[in-house]
Amino acid sequence: MDIKLTRDNNITTGKIYQSVIDKERKGDYLGKTVQVVPHITDEIQDWIERVAMIPVDGKEGPADVCVIELGGTIGDIESMPFIEALGQFSYRVGPGNFCLIHVSLVPVLNVVGEQKTKPTQHSVRGLRGQGLTPNILACRSTVALDDNVKGKLSQFCHVPEQNIITLYDVPNIWHIPLLLRDQKAHEAIFKVLNLQGTTKEPLLKEWTSRAEICDGLHEPVRIAMVGKYTGLSDAYLSILK
Repeated sequence: MDIKLTRDNNITTGKIYQSVIDKERKGDYLGKTVQVVPHITDEIQDWIERVAMIPVDGKEGPADVCVIELGGTIGDIESMPFIEALGQFSYRVGPGNFCLIHVSLVPVLNVVGEQKTKPTQHSVRGLRGQGLTPNILACRSTVALDDNVKGKLSQFCHVPEQNIITLYDVPNIWHIPLLLRDQKAHEAIFKVLNLQGTTKEPLLKEWTSRAEICDGLHEPVRIAMVGKYTGLSDAYLSILK
């Protein structure tokens, strides 16, 4: 993406707790009982706003859009403070300043070849129950979603059909941005954030040629990689691909 990120761009639970404990030790909370809400959730929001103001692309001034990845699965205890914090954050900044893209799995039953929407319905329901409403659904599947499946998801998840994006399996990872472009995911994001008048069509000519080159590579090359979580290949999926 041609940007330079720092350690502050990676927010972890440990960092947040450490920051809150340090403030409590200094007396910033005036002896009040430190709680997950509001102290932990406020610290998460403050961290996001502080880091979002730091230029990362070599230009002066803050970026127009800050991208936040909230990892984990809906229902996990570990991610609950972050979900609550972003729920409060979305309410605070108001419509037009917050776009939530929810990534969900649409499995295909091999026996009948049917695409099942229940996992996505349940995860969206859990997300809404915790104060967040998705504007866009990014659905992972082995094949492109059928129109009737999109209609069903739209009806049960309260998301417009044009805001339901299929991320199906592709030969190599370079095709993913092209998939997003072809399904006009960028236009959906622009509409939610009221940016239609200030944006241009994505320039992906060089990216397209690189994706096509990767499709033609067949000779295997052995590369050794050193990492912390090498037993879990998903942790390094982008590097492995």
